[in-house]
Amino acid sequence: MAHFIVSFRIKSDSGYQSRYDSFRKRVEEIAGGIGKVWEETSSFYAFETTNTAQGLCSDLYLSTEFDSSKDMMLVVDIKNQQKATKGEIKYPNTLDSALGF
Repeated sequence: MAHFIVSFRIKSDSGYQSRYDSFRKRVEEIAGGIGKVWEETSSFYAFETTNTAQGLCSDLYLSTEFDSSKDMMLVVDIKNQQKATKGEIKYPNTLDSALGF
């Protein structure tokens, strides 16, 4: 099992709540239910699952209402030092430098 952090931004527009709710529901399903996900800060989850960073990112993208033309997601596999993103990352070099991989 790998340990992940997921940080995301859902654009505030008329579809915000629906996209946010579908994203949140899928994260809870992947992690094994409520109580298996740390979510005390906004737009951030930490949990354990059997997947890769790219696989998890793809799952969240394809299984929710996430819209990569306006939303942004970062998935980080802490143990394996891997990351995957979806949506526009304005400063990818800064992200890579800050993560250290």
